[in-house]
Amino acid sequence: MRPNHVLLFGASGNGPVPRKPWTPVQREPLTWLPEPRNYPLPDVSQFPRGRDLNFIRGNFSGLSIPGAPVVPGGNDANPSLVMTALLPNYPQAFQDSFLEIYAGYYTHIQFSLFHALHYGSSLDGYIDLARRAQSAGLFVDHWFLAGDDVIGGARDADVNFWRAQLDPIIPRLLGAGVVDLACVGWQLDQYNVPGNQLIAIIAYIAGALPRSIPLYTHWANEALAWWKSGGEVWSDAYQTINVVDRFTWWAAMQPYLTGGHHQGNTEAARTQTRNYQLSILDTLDYFHGRTDKGSMGLSRRRVDAGEPFRFIIAENNAQDEFDGVISEATGDATTYALLGARAYNGAYTDGYYNGTRQPNGLYV
Repeated sequence: MRPNHVLLFGASGNGPVPRKPWTPVQREPLTWLPEPRNYPLPDVSQFPRGRDLNFIRGNFSGLSIPGAPVVPGGNDANPSLVMTALLPNYPQAFQDSFLEIYAGYYTHIQFSLFHALHYGSSLDGYIDLARRAQSAGLFVDHWFLAGDDVIGGARDADVNFWRAQLDPIIPRLLGAGVVDLACVGWQLDQYNVPGNQLIAIIAYIAGALPRSIPLYTHWANEALAWWKSGGEVWSDAYQTINVVDRFTWWAAMQPYLTGGHHQGNTEAARTQTRNYQLSILDTLDYFHGRTDKGSMGLSRRRVDAGEPFRFIIAENNAQDEFDGVISEATGDATTYALLGARAYNGAYTDGYYNGTRQPNGLYV
């Protein structure tokens, strides 16, 4: 083992993975926060202060690297904005430089399997990049499903389609020890069929991964769930439940999911910040046991006795930063403000994926 490295066990259970200790780098202070300032700011002391698998610190679309090359899938007019899902498209020297910079600010990195393969990466190359990310000190988060713009036949596909795609791949990732956490897929409500067809896909991926690996979903809708109009009865070894709304949908997810990645309106995030916080609380409260509208239950994916589902503020600036509408600092300030959302029982969200820092430049 190289000097100044420690051994941390990867969540995949495939033995020790050498990762650098996390040494956070202080950044330039923030000089702006969203207006009007009618919202609570986060008490950062309540967040885990070290690298923690369960508290996501990441920036999938917003870290600016001056001089970054133009790559397929990126914005030719704004190439300095580097999306981590597109990192396999860059030369290896740039990848390694990016990972070193990124790991000074964040602890989790999101990769998109089928984006990588679509743009020409081999599976071996994808695994090698994940290993290098872990060596840089990062937890690697694999997002599986993607739309038919990157994988032909994906639109309205059923579990048999995805099983054929992923059965040869997931064991390779697990065998390499590079899966620390995962997401079923991007914006699942944009190319799937609601109801049991999609739940079966989620159940398949949950079963293909060890229970110890956290598993999330991501949606374009702000409900953080998606169900069949009129409802549909889902049955598994855990329960039989009529899934008719977001509450019963999450109740059906108890054996499968750790939590959800939230996406919201980018302009509202920075101009109606308190309302955006309230929309977060409309799910976060129920993840933490509020039941006046309905019960979502507990995540039993990793803990038989149950634990609260985890809520990640995942995509609140990404498109605007990608398009160059706002700066990285504005995006970071917006995420910082949104992290002030606090549930009825005092609980905060469980991290972010659109980058942030404190006003003094220290990490959140």
